[in-house]
Amino acid sequence: MSWTFNERVAMVAGVLLTFFLLLFGSVSYFKMKFYLEKEITAKQISIMKSLQTDINGWMQPSMRQVQDVAKELEMHAPFTKEEIVPILARYKKSINAVQVYFGLEDGRMMYDTGKELNRDWYDPRNRPWYAEGLEANATVISEPFVGFASNQLTVTIMTPVLVNGKKEGVVAASFYVNKLYRKIKTIAMDEGYAFIVNASGKIIIHPDKSMINVNLQDQNSAFKKMYEYMISQKEGTYSYEFDGVKELIAFGELHNGWFSVVSVDTEKAYAFNHSMLKLYWIMGSLMIALTVMILVRMSRKSNESV
Repeated sequence: MSWTFNERVAMVAGVLLTFFLLLFGSVSYFKMKFYLEKEITAKQISIMKSLQTDINGWMQPSMRQVQDVAKELEMHAPFTKEEIVPILARYKKSINAVQVYFGLEDGRMMYDTGKELNRDWYDPRNRPWYAEGLEANATVISEPFVGFASNQLTVTIMTPVLVNGKKEGVVAASFYVNKLYRKIKTIAMDEGYAFIVNASGKIIIHPDKSMINVNLQDQNSAFKKMYEYMISQKEGTYSYEFDGVKELIAFGELHNGWFSVVSVDTEKAYAFNHSMLKLYWIMGSLMIALTVMILVRMSRKSNESV
């Protein structure tokens, strides 16, 4: 089949139209993707910052107030029950704690309520909270745990009590953190979720309970590299891929060395961009095919009229 001059012109016009349409579409797509990436990243950072501010806003004053308890107790050695219990009760009310208690190196245990435990079966020196508090040189906060009696998510803030530079005991306060868990669980992100990682890389709060206590360092290389990047940078964003799923996280260090993390599935986040690209290709292909057909038909009619 031989092509007339007009038909060749029509085909060249169609090819040029296709080229410029592809060029325009590609530039538009990558520009849209660039701005979408910035928007997604900014949204994640904003959510992470809000979560970070909320946790620090509760954590810092509570830790500081437990330090104040310890400093006041230091002035009341040798720690008689008559002097110590009123102090514990006063601070429990002022810091809105579930319970404030004081364990000593001689095995005594004092509560804000004044209750006493049989020393034959309860020795504070054998308890994790006491060992952790005595080992620390500053105020520390435990990982969240479900209280045996309350069945509520709880953390313990503890600090050593010194007399003449020697650690004589540990004062601790327990707080419910269900509100924090609910906030993390209900963070409004259609494509992602938030969670808390402790300083050693263990997930301690996560909307998926099967992920709690998972240590990032003991998982695959992608999670390990993510944790190492978080530790080195303290705050920022990071992309990783695992099992074919690409995720982008925004993270920030909390006051006590934990990290608040917001993660998003990039495939879902960019779904709008991909759907727009698919629509563009369909509409562009139809436009090119229709334009070429019209040009060819017009050129043939022009030849017939000559």
